[in-house]
Amino acid sequence: MTHGSKTMQVVPDDLTEPIQWFCLMCDGVEESAPGAEPPSPSICPTCIRLALVQSLRALGVKL
Repeated sequence: MTHGSKTMQVVPDDLTEPIQWFCLMCDGVEESAPGAEPPSPSICPTCIRLALVQSLRALGVKL
């Protein structure tokens, strides 16, 4: 699966504002706490959970 190049980050001038970033899987806009770096790769927590559940199901793990 190929993902777009939506790695643009809006970096505020002052570190008191949250940093916005785009999820590579769902294209949703997420925010990181002020002064914190976005996750790498840029995937939101919801997409991470969905991918984990799909992987576990593929392995035959019952949830």
